Amino acid sequence: MLAVPALVLGSTGPAAAETGAAPVLDVATLSPVAEPSYNGATNTAYTPSTTTGAGGWFTNGDVTLNLSATDDEAVASFQVTVGSEPVVEVPAVRNGTRGTATYVITGDRNSTVRYSAVDAAGNVSAARTISVRIDTKPPVAAWPGIANGKVPHSAAASSITPTRTDPSPGSGGVAVRDMWIDGKWTYPVPLDPATLSVGAHTWAVTLGDAAGNGATYTLTFEITTSVADVRALVQRYVTAGKVSASNGDRLLALLTEADAGGDAAVSALTRFGALAAQVVPEGHMRDSLVKDAAHLVEKLQGVQHPEVVTGVTVSAARGTERAPFRVPGESVRNKKPKFKVLAFGNKPGAFRHEHIPLTMAVIQDMGRANNFDVDVYDYLSPDVSVPNPFESIERLSQYDVIIGVSSVGNDTFSTARPTEADPSVTVDEQAVLKQYINNGGGFVALHGATDSMHRWDWYKGLAGGEFDNHGSNGSGIQSTCGACNIAELVTEDRTNPATRQFPEKLKIVDELYNWTFLPRDKVHVLQTLNEATYVGSIGAGAGRVEGADHPISWCQNYDGGRSFTQALLHNWANSLDPLFQKNILEGVKWAAGQTKANCVSHEELRTLVAAGVADGSVGADLADRLNQALTASYDAYRVKNYAEAHAQAKAFRQAADSGHLGGRAQSTIRDRAHELVDWMKVLDDKSLHLRFTSQPKAKPARAGEDVVISATAEGRNVAYQWQVKSPGSPEWTDVAGETSFAIVVTATPELSGSEYRVRVTDPSGEIVSRPAPLKVNGR
Repeated sequence: MLAVPALVLGSTGPAAAETGAAPVLDVATLSPVAEPSYNGATNTAYTPSTTTGAGGWFTNGDVTLNLSATDDEAVASFQVTVGSEPVVEVPAVRNGTRGTATYVITGDRNSTVRYSAVDAAGNVSAARTISVRIDTKPPVAAWPGIANGKVPHSAAASSITPTRTDPSPGSGGVAVRDMWIDGKWTYPVPLDPATLSVGAHTWAVTLGDAAGNGATYTLTFEITTSVADVRALVQRYVTAGKVSASNGDRLLALLTEADAGGDAAVSALTRFGALAAQVVPEGHMRDSLVKDAAHLVEKLQGVQHPEVVTGVTVSAARGTERAPFRVPGESVRNKKPKFKVLAFGNKPGAFRHEHIPLTMAVIQDMGRANNFDVDVYDYLSPDVSVPNPFESIERLSQYDVIIGVSSVGNDTFSTARPTEADPSVTVDEQAVLKQYINNGGGFVALHGATDSMHRWDWYKGLAGGEFDNHGSNGSGIQSTCGACNIAELVTEDRTNPATRQFPEKLKIVDELYNWTFLPRDKVHVLQTLNEATYVGSIGAGAGRVEGADHPISWCQNYDGGRSFTQALLHNWANSLDPLFQKNILEGVKWAAGQTKANCVSHEELRTLVAAGVADGSVGADLADRLNQALTASYDAYRVKNYAEAHAQAKAFRQAADSGHLGGRAQSTIRDRAHELVDWMKVLDDKSLHLRFTSQPKAKPARAGEDVVISATAEGRNVAYQWQVKSPGSPEWTDVAGETSFAIVVTATPELSGSEYRVRVTDPSGEIVSRPAPLKVNGR
């Protein structure tokens, strides 16, 4: 039985005369009760939850429905209907004209409970309803694509990805919260078996659901191999361009010999392993082929390998946490504040981000701790909000910096907002904001502030990026961020005070914005996302992604003012993370003009040069030299050729320092020129420069022998092209199809004295190796 009457205490007492009026039914409550957590909002108020789980769910079993009503005489009972179950009559405990009762609801469910009160005369009150959601079971992972715990080495990653289900009835929203391979944490992207060696392995995934239940499932499995598997891997690497077609043909020919079995197979596989070690790039591809060949040789020779005991174990794990419910308080006032800030949200009707009240409260904490005053302007905090600060430049100018806390919406700043004192009078808030920035004001855009004012180009420039879309996931990843993904945050510029505390690479969980235009074209990028860590994640989507360059945080000097943007922070937990709190604090201080930071951009310098030409402070000849160097630096910067970008930035600085600059341009352009050089140097110092890590070596050989000549290089997306120079010829010619780090040449007397070299390119340019002469013995 899923619903049972609770123990009734006290006396029902004698029946009393009734007037005929029905009881007045109170709103029921549910217990157990937890601390309030964020659970959404209406256009007028927050709607916190006190359930034990996340998102209005109970996760620890039975739920008690607490009933009460009053009547002019006496409440006799309550009628309770749980979902489609039969009506249950629950006797009331009488206390004068008031009656109470409790009713215990058991079993996992998502039910609407209907209840009413009945008096002694049989009069029934109007019914009320309440939602009761109970989920006590964690989601379940399974690997139906792995038969008997065996995974062929060439299996596709998609074929072995675990399924994720939530037992019905459940809260749903199942998400992968963590993943480990052989005990090492990894981003939850599909597992490519080719990255593992033959033998035993473990694969653990932690799943969570919307209610906050979690469990870790650990699969012990075995990677197996065969000649067919090895053949498939070779073909895969050739198709991917990691092994040249000619080298692939040589490897495949040896595998064809191995198909014969017996001693011939042992010989072919031994030669295969030796060749693969020379012509396959270092890393898991080489390891897989070389070790698989050795494993198959051992098998042919009768070597016994240990049996792998496979299977799945389950352990308890932490699910998504309940989002804390905290709202901003009264304005922060310090005795001698250093500066003053405004934190503002959006307008009713626009999408409301869950982190807004908590983040505003955190900013107030920062003000108390760092001696700056904080005002709040937000429609869901009317008791502590200041009057509309965008009604006049006088009001807005009291703030050194204003902070858009996910101020989503095209109505955030209106050109005709009715004033609060007289709605018949309107004000142009956009003009006020623009004047504020032009006068040197500071702006901080947090997360959804980039999803605002899509029809106002000036604002999009101020924010530095315009939201286009984001990915998807289950709410089991984070209770108020069902679109959050697990990703790697890369801090590109750690010289900025707002990013100095971050490691170069950091695992984050957040909602990841994609842009309508690339922010890097306009701003000084501070942080980016590594899309390889989350695009294609198990059970999650990434949206329309940016590709190899995905900025997510930046700063800029903009139209007379300063702008700092952190497009993360949908996840409330990041607002409580000291790393991100420092990030927000230092961004606020810089935007308020309290600290210095290098936020120069090529776009800013273009604008400054153009303004100088317009007002006569920059002559035409100097402008041409400046723009030529600036364009060259920008073009190199965009393809991450930071050495060239740095060199051209220095050319710009030299032109600015030596040229005649008048008026304000003299100091501004020169200061920014030095900042540009410093910025490009930071990027150049940490960039991967194109260079050889090994050079080809001379190879003596006998006629008919295959000779492997190799050279390796590092850079970004390097490409190889081997060249040959015949004896007596002055010309180097490309060897068709030889586009990997190694070339195999069959020695013949005619080739003796030939020289081989490799040309390597990446987006920054090209390098050419030393030549390696081929000497054929007997010639």
